[in-house]
Amino acid sequence: MGLYDKTYKSFAFGFEIEKIKSIALPLLALFVVLVIVFLASTAIAPKPIEARLLDNPLNLQKKPYTLLEVKVTNVTESDASDVNVIVEAANKEAIFIGPGLKEKKSLAIIERGQYRKLYFLVSPKSDIEEGSYLIKIKVSMNNKLFEENIGLIVKPH
Repeated sequence: MGLYDKTYKSFAFGFEIEKIKSIALPLLALFVVLVIVFLASTAIAPKPIEARLLDNPLNLQKKPYTLLEVKVTNVTESDASDVNVIVEAANKEAIFIGPGLKEKKSLAIIERGQYRKLYFLVSPKSDIEEGSYLIKIKVSMNNKLFEENIGLIVKPH
């Protein structure tokens, strides 16, 4: 009975090498499949906040404002009532959101797994420097706070 003989028994456990291989390979394959399923499910799970600027980069010679579309999805375990959405610019001296420096909108209810789209007016000041500017979005629903940031690229000339 040699070391590489198929009938060699592991001295610690008393298993044959072939039996260990026949058990380990399916377990390894099952583990790989479970990891792939987990990664795929997290990749396709809806995000609570999705945002996009309709004109980005924004050329101020063509248009002095843009619209920010915010899609709010209820990813909590139950229907959400009194959902608050706050949008504000990090640099409030350069970017105006809505009629003031920040805009707050409320939604009466969003059912579990459903979404609503809101639109916000984003207006850079006329003497703004060229560059990128951060816009912060905060959503509170079912006692949870979700945050997302989006960058606006401004080209004044």
